[in-house]
Amino acid sequence: MKKLFHFDCPREHYRADACVITCYDFRFELQVRKFLRRQGVEVYDRVKIPGSVKAIAQPDRDSDRDFVAGMVRTSLRLHAARRLMLFAHDECGAYGGAPAETIVADAAKAAAYFANLEPGLQIDAYFCDFDGVYAL
Repeated sequence: MKKLFHFDCPREHYRADACVITCYDFRFELQVRKFLRRQGVEVYDRVKIPGSVKAIAQPDRDSDRDFVAGMVRTSLRLHAARRLMLFAHDECGAYGGAPAETIVADAAKAAAYFANLEPGLQIDAYFCDFDGVYAL
Protein backbone atom coordinates (compact mmCIF):
# COMPACT_ATOMS: atom_id res chain seq x y z
CA MET A 1 0.00 0.00 0.00
CA LYS A 2 1.04 3.56 -0.63
CA LYS A 3 0.15 6.10 2.07
CA LEU A 4 -1.71 9.01 0.51
CA PHE A 5 -2.63 11.06 3.55
CA HIS A 6 -1.39 11.24 7.12
CA PHE A 7 -3.84 11.91 9.89
CA ASP A 8 -3.75 10.77 13.51
CA CYS A 9 -7.21 9.48 14.44
CA PRO A 10 -8.06 8.97 18.09
CA ARG A 11 -7.80 5.30 19.04
CA GLU A 12 -9.92 5.48 22.19
CA HIS A 13 -13.31 3.84 22.19
CA TYR A 14 -16.05 6.47 22.33
CA ARG A 15 -19.51 6.90 23.74
CA ALA A 16 -21.92 8.55 21.31
CA ASP A 17 -24.04 11.43 22.51
CA ALA A 18 -26.66 10.30 19.97
CA CYS A 19 -27.44 8.23 16.95
CA VAL A 20 -28.50 10.66 14.21
CA ILE A 21 -30.54 9.70 11.14
CA THR A 22 -30.53 12.15 8.25
CA CYS A 23 -31.08 12.21 4.53
CA TYR A 24 -27.94 12.46 2.50
CA ASP A 25 -29.08 15.69 0.84
CA PHE A 26 -26.02 17.93 1.17
CA ARG A 27 -28.08 21.14 1.27
CA PHE A 28 -28.90 20.44 4.94
CA GLU A 29 -25.49 19.17 6.04
CA LEU A 30 -24.18 22.38 7.62
CA GLN A 31 -27.55 23.20 9.20
CA VAL A 32 -27.76 19.79 10.90
CA ARG A 33 -24.14 19.87 12.10
CA LYS A 34 -24.55 23.35 13.62
CA PHE A 35 -27.86 22.36 15.22
CA LEU A 36 -26.28 19.25 16.74
CA ARG A 37 -23.46 21.32 18.20
CA ARG A 38 -25.97 23.77 19.71
CA GLN A 39 -27.76 20.81 21.27
CA GLY A 40 -24.51 19.67 22.87
CA VAL A 41 -24.21 16.67 20.57
CA GLU A 42 -20.52 16.53 19.70
CA VAL A 43 -19.92 12.80 19.22
CA TYR A 44 -22.52 10.90 17.25
CA ASP A 45 -23.12 7.95 15.00
CA ARG A 46 -24.60 9.19 11.74
CA VAL A 47 -26.91 7.14 9.55
CA LYS A 48 -27.41 8.86 6.18
CA ILE A 49 -30.01 7.43 3.85
CA PRO A 50 -32.11 8.87 1.04
CA GLY A 51 -35.31 10.17 2.56
CA SER A 52 -34.12 9.48 6.14
CA VAL A 53 -37.40 8.65 7.92
CA LYS A 54 -39.00 7.34 4.73
CA ALA A 55 -37.07 4.08 5.11
CA ILE A 56 -38.96 3.53 8.39
CA ALA A 57 -42.37 5.07 7.68
CA GLN A 58 -42.75 4.10 4.01
CA PRO A 59 -39.98 1.63 3.15
CA ASP A 60 -39.64 0.41 -0.41
CA ARG A 61 -38.88 -3.03 1.09
CA ASP A 62 -39.29 -4.39 4.63
CA SER A 63 -35.55 -5.05 4.57
CA ASP A 64 -34.99 -1.27 4.41
CA ARG A 65 -36.72 -0.80 7.76
CA ASP A 66 -34.84 -3.75 9.24
CA PHE A 67 -31.50 -2.38 8.02
CA VAL A 68 -32.07 1.07 9.57
CA ALA A 69 -33.28 -0.46 12.83
CA GLY A 70 -30.14 -2.59 12.85
CA MET A 71 -27.95 0.47 12.39
CA VAL A 72 -29.61 2.17 15.37
CA ARG A 73 -29.28 -0.93 17.53
CA THR A 74 -25.60 -1.18 16.59
CA SER A 75 -25.07 2.41 17.72
CA LEU A 76 -26.77 1.64 21.03
CA ARG A 77 -24.77 -1.55 21.54
CA LEU A 78 -21.31 -0.42 20.43
CA HIS A 79 -21.31 3.25 21.40
CA ALA A 80 -23.95 3.42 24.14
CA ALA A 81 -26.03 6.11 22.43
CA ARG A 82 -29.04 6.88 24.62
CA ARG A 83 -30.63 9.35 22.25
CA LEU A 84 -31.95 9.00 18.71
CA MET A 85 -32.36 12.12 16.61
CA LEU A 86 -34.40 11.89 13.40
CA PHE A 87 -34.11 14.61 10.78
CA ALA A 88 -36.47 14.96 7.84
CA HIS A 89 -36.39 17.87 5.41
CA ASP A 90 -38.40 19.90 2.95
CA GLU A 91 -38.20 19.18 -0.76
CA CYS A 92 -36.78 15.70 -0.23
CA GLY A 93 -36.14 13.99 -3.55
CA ALA A 94 -36.94 10.58 -2.08
CA TYR A 95 -40.50 11.81 -1.58
CA GLY A 96 -40.91 12.89 -5.21
CA GLY A 97 -42.51 16.27 -4.54
CA ALA A 98 -44.69 15.28 -1.59
CA PRO A 99 -45.80 18.18 0.60
CA ALA A 100 -43.98 18.97 3.82
CA GLU A 101 -46.96 17.70 5.84
CA THR A 102 -46.40 14.17 4.46
CA ILE A 103 -42.72 14.22 5.39
CA VAL A 104 -43.48 15.58 8.87
CA ALA A 105 -46.09 12.86 9.40
CA ASP A 106 -43.53 10.24 8.40
CA ALA A 107 -41.01 11.67 10.89
CA ALA A 108 -43.59 11.30 13.66
CA LYS A 109 -44.39 7.77 12.47
CA ALA A 110 -40.68 6.85 12.49
CA ALA A 111 -40.29 8.26 16.00
CA ALA A 112 -43.24 6.13 17.18
CA TYR A 113 -41.72 3.06 15.52
CA PHE A 114 -38.42 3.53 17.36
CA ALA A 115 -40.18 4.31 20.65
CA ASN A 116 -41.87 0.91 20.38
CA LEU A 117 -38.68 -0.82 19.25
CA GLU A 118 -36.42 0.67 21.95
CA PRO A 119 -38.46 1.70 25.02
CA GLY A 120 -36.57 4.12 27.23
CA LEU A 121 -34.55 5.58 24.37
CA GLN A 122 -34.85 9.37 24.09
CA ILE A 123 -36.19 10.06 20.60
CA ASP A 124 -36.32 13.51 19.06
CA ALA A 125 -37.77 14.20 15.61
CA TYR A 126 -37.05 17.33 13.62
CA PHE A 127 -38.04 18.90 10.33
CA CYS A 128 -35.58 21.07 8.44
CA ASP A 129 -36.52 23.61 5.84
CA PHE A 130 -34.41 26.22 4.17
CA ASP A 131 -34.50 28.64 7.08
CA GLY A 132 -34.42 26.51 10.21
CA VAL A 133 -34.93 23.35 12.22
CA TYR A 134 -38.28 22.62 13.85
CA ALA A 135 -39.06 20.17 16.67
CA LEU A 136 -41.98 17.83 16.05
